[in-house]
Amino acid sequence: MIDLHLTRRALVAAMGATAMATNAPLLAKAAGGSKGLEVQTAQGRLRGKHEGKTKAFLGVPYAAPPVGPLRFRAPQPPKSWRGVRDAVTYGPPSIQNNRDHKAWVDPLPGSEDCLYLNVWVPDGKSPNKPVMVWFHGGGYESGSGGLPLYNGAALADHGDVVVVTVNHRLSLMGYLWLGDVDPSYASDSTPGQQDLVASLKWVRDNIAAFGGDPNNVTIFGESGGGGKVSALLATPSAKGLFHKAIVQSGSQQKVYTRAEASEITKIALSAVDLKTPTAAALSALPNSALWTMMLAVGKLPGLAFQPVVDGAFMPHQTWQDAAPPESLAVPMMIGVNADESVAFLPDMRKEPKDDAEMRARFAGSMGGKAFTDEEWGRVIQRYRALLPNASRLDLLVAMSSDFWMRSSAQNQAEKKVKQGGAPVFVYEFGWKTPCFGGSWSLHGIEIPFVFGNLDYGVAWDGEDSEASRAAADPKRDRFRLAAQTMSAWAAFAHSGNPSTPEIPWPAFDLQRRATLVLDREIKVVDDLHHDRRVFAQTFQSAW
Repeated sequence: MIDLHLTRRALVAAMGATAMATNAPLLAKAAGGSKGLEVQTAQGRLRGKHEGKTKAFLGVPYAAPPVGPLRFRAPQPPKSWRGVRDAVTYGPPSIQNNRDHKAWVDPLPGSEDCLYLNVWVPDGKSPNKPVMVWFHGGGYESGSGGLPLYNGAALADHGDVVVVTVNHRLSLMGYLWLGDVDPSYASDSTPGQQDLVASLKWVRDNIAAFGGDPNNVTIFGESGGGGKVSALLATPSAKGLFHKAIVQSGSQQKVYTRAEASEITKIALSAVDLKTPTAAALSALPNSALWTMMLAVGKLPGLAFQPVVDGAFMPHQTWQDAAPPESLAVPMMIGVNADESVAFLPDMRKEPKDDAEMRARFAGSMGGKAFTDEEWGRVIQRYRALLPNASRLDLLVAMSSDFWMRSSAQNQAEKKVKQGGAPVFVYEFGWKTPCFGGSWSLHGIEIPFVFGNLDYGVAWDGEDSEASRAAADPKRDRFRLAAQTMSAWAAFAHSGNPSTPEIPWPAFDLQRRATLVLDREIKVVDDLHHDRRVFAQTFQSAW
């Protein structure tokens, strides 16, 4: 089910777009007050800036600009420079059609030249710090590591970790499968994922200069970022470049086969009537043609762009049948939010007027896959028995969240346990924010707590705001929860175990099924939502 519903945030939000542009890298200029802010990398010397108690190095190139003949190609090593390069502003995001609220949209225009990362280093404290590398959400079509919401300063300082966020190629530029239209692209499959591997190689080769430990790297991501983490756990070339993994609301079970990806490619090429898609022709396509192709594919439901099992870069499926062998020695954290589906359901401010409307809206949340009358009868009867006091709207949210994100996360955690390797820790984030006419723990709500950035402007429904959040939390419990969340994520990065003195967190197994619930009260619950889980998993296995 995740394949249909790990959708772009663009499905949730207002119209808008990130335009194409070409942004030249920011080169060094004379700067004063740079003592302690210069770092020598393999490509040259960088000058960063202070952000609170951390040092920030922004817009650092980790690969060569993928432009001209490198368009649609695997990333190449970054170019070196002379002198000192200023690293004080973010690099541009990938070109994209991002129609979300301001909190989720990079203010910089998109560019094909987008392979930049950002590093936050806490001042003082211990050497050889764990490294946490964040892969942003937005499916595989939108997003940016340069969002203020992902600023790593608070997490780096609080957790004594080095935080890295990454921009990479998205949508058409990062995930168009061309290996079956021109054999010369066979080794360039899924360049957006290959960008992520390149960023991890940069971390391996350079992060020690920033005080980070290249032998203690945690990758983490939410939504599409969690999908990217899940895919990297099945990618041989990424093995050994990271040592722990966190999947936040993104337990994608499978990715495209070549046949599936080729169908998307046909749609993209036909949109510009490109009958002979040679490397020369693809490299010469103007921005307007790329935009036309991207919009044509963007009209398709679900994840139109995603990684591809090409037989080389990705030789096998990811989590469809079992945990991938590459993940055996990697400890994992896997989790969801209590009301994941809220931002993806239509008309969330309206109570369904009857069961027929609830059935139609539920089918929409399942990618349009309709129940038979008998199937729907079993589902609604069971959920009414399990949640007897729930409104139709509450039932709709519970059913769609269970059948989507929660089931996918449980399946991934179970496969990881059955693999018999490193442990897995499971959580559910329960903090509710006022939006969509109610109060919900919806998709993405954990991110401000993970990064300690609780003032993130307006998000989700266009009305959720700092003022409404403050009014709903007069005791400021959200700040305490943010500190505890950062501590747990950082503890996992340090040791592979997210337990802290305040929050003991047992590993997940198939008997106890311990889940840490993060809310105003933080507690471990054994086999959380047992009856709902068993019903949803049993029903889906036969569906």
